[in-house]
Amino acid sequence: MLAPTFERVRLALWNVYTDQSDHQRALAVAKQVPATHRLSRQARFLSGLSLINLAQYQEAFDVLMELNRSAPDPALLNDLGVVQLRRPAGAPGGRAVSYFGDAIAIDSSDGDLFFNLGYAYWLEREVATSIGWLREAVRRNPADHEAHYILGVALQATGSSAEGAREKELAKRLSSSVTAWESRPQGPVPRGLERLKTEVDVSAAFRLENVIDAAMQKEQRELATFHLEAGRRLFQTERDADAIAELRRAVYLAPYQSEAHLLLGRTYLRGGRVQEAIDALKISIWSEDSVPARLALAEAYLAATDPAAARAELQTVLRRDPPNVEARRLLDRIPPQ
Repeated sequence: MLAPTFERVRLALWNVYTDQSDHQRALAVAKQVPATHRLSRQARFLSGLSLINLAQYQEAFDVLMELNRSAPDPALLNDLGVVQLRRPAGAPGGRAVSYFGDAIAIDSSDGDLFFNLGYAYWLEREVATSIGWLREAVRRNPADHEAHYILGVALQATGSSAEGAREKELAKRLSSSVTAWESRPQGPVPRGLERLKTEVDVSAAFRLENVIDAAMQKEQRELATFHLEAGRRLFQTERDADAIAELRRAVYLAPYQSEAHLLLGRTYLRGGRVQEAIDALKISIWSEDSVPARLALAEAYLAATDPAAARAELQTVLRRDPPNVEARRLLDRIPPQ
């Protein structure tokens, strides 16, 4: 090397070797950075990544744990979780979910951390817990097709067939790569999806991927609002087919936009598509529990000749808003129990 003390070159070489999947040489060059150099912590972190890629998990765990003891960081905690997820069950060091949870406690903006935690719970067959964390992952990154897909599988596993199917449909729209997972003999969710962090000691507010995601999400939100407004106008003029098309575009861009689901539900109900209306209104209520959505859902249950479910929705409204005239009117249509 022409500049043997220029340690940043060694880190650049680490990137080159890693891109070439030559992890042994990447590890060797990272280890050459002296412990006294200001880039030593970064080099140690990169050596930990190389050890993970070489499946030398105990050594990787020891390196990352030592770094985290000196200065806790979400990337270190995340990658410790990845190590534990890839080791055999019962390996020393604790559960992967504990490390992912600790990472989130430091950085609650990074969707990858939430994905890893939800995915780890799925692999541990704690399906209900997995659903909660995967919901948080897609809130932070609406375009995360893997999170949407696994969330869909988990929802279907707990009996929420319609909502699960919607999540999987959205995942397939975002990326065709998940389509092949459906026919896997080992099950619809493959192993090896956990996500490593490759930067340490970087504030979440300044991470490049967060800046990019924020810009993309802002653009998505603006476009979703445009389609929502168009759908609302079309709904008001009873151009239902066009309204549904616009509202579905809004939901595609913002999967948990409660008003879009509410308007979709009302449009479906007006067209006699009762079950689709019920599904859309349930998602609207999950996204934002509102009185108008519960009233619309009660109407949909009445149309589906399910008076007990309709009564339950109306009683919920009246507990929240006792003088609600529309709720009392609909309740009067239901025969006494």
